Amino acid sequence: MISRRQFLSVSAAGLGAVLFPYSAKAAAPLTGWLSGFMDKEGRYGVAHIAPDLSAEILFYTPLRLHGIYKHPTRPLIVAPSRRPDTEMFVFDLDQQKVTVISSAEGRHFYGHGVFSADGNTYYTTENAYDDEIGVIGAYDVTQNFKRIGEMPSGGIGPHEMKRAQDTLVISNGGILTHPNMGRAKLNIDDMQPNLSYLDLRTGKITKQHHLPEKLNQLSIRHMDMMADGQVFIGLQDQLKNRRDLPLVWKTQNDTLTPLSAPQEGWRIFNGYIGSVRATPDSLCVASPRGGCAYVWDKTAPHKIDQKDVCGVAYARQDSFLLTSGDGVLRTLNGASRTHDLRFDNHSQFIG
Repeated sequence: MISRRQFLSVSAAGLGAVLFPYSAKAAAPLTGWLSGFMDKEGRYGVAHIAPDLSAEILFYTPLRLHGIYKHPTRPLIVAPSRRPDTEMFVFDLDQQKVTVISSAEGRHFYGHGVFSADGNTYYTTENAYDDEIGVIGAYDVTQNFKRIGEMPSGGIGPHEMKRAQDTLVISNGGILTHPNMGRAKLNIDDMQPNLSYLDLRTGKITKQHHLPEKLNQLSIRHMDMMADGQVFIGLQDQLKNRRDLPLVWKTQNDTLTPLSAPQEGWRIFNGYIGSVRATPDSLCVASPRGGCAYVWDKTAPHKIDQKDVCGVAYARQDSFLLTSGDGVLRTLNGASRTHDLRFDNHSQFIG
């Protein structure tokens, strides 16, 4: 799979473990999907999944990655590390180099981001951990991802977000953490997750949606948004031994409404939704703890059993790609392939 390995100069000392094995085909843009992975030797990185479900390692990194994002027009791939790490990797496919961006003092990354409409700014969800608030960091793409400011996320623990014109819609999970405590959750008893709308022109929160108070231990983590602005969210229960609560919700009439329960009941997800993707005709969520994905569509909602499935991405013909920690890739139209890579939580469709 790997034709060569080349160490790259990086912008932060001590990260010489970044490798760039990708054999660049300068005139051939990538199509298919991007995903984080771990290989058999325990190394992390970014993989390209082709339309035929073959997989090629693009880069190795010293840290586990989370959301992987392709620039809308330039040959750049951005991968912020998952919490509580402080590095964001920017890969230039044409130049075959990687730049490592360190988080600001007192901040760490949560693993997700989004580009501005013109592609000149990249926004990330971050933790201002000493202040115990979430922020959205802004990075100037034209200045080698120089950090140019931040805005409030509207809550604690911002995770995935989407952009609609000049508005960011942010899933604030509500879970307080601090890097000195690793991944410990410090405020389970008084969590207040929300879905916040941030006006990028003013830097102000303009609207928020909340779950019913009795469901505040359901962390709002992952989401997708339709062209008309409707949002679908996937939740993760922070209390043990609860399996029958609604874990997938949508915005409707300016409020949050749960979807109809799966035929087998909400317990099939084992309290955890890991990815959410929607098309005009269907919605797909994945639950690695439940070992299944579930599709709501216009014909018959149905469950798909797959061990350690988490990544869900759009595929052509209004289908979805499912990726798993077992190395299995499959689309809902029946194609599948198995690799020696453990695919991480998310994958991104790149055309």
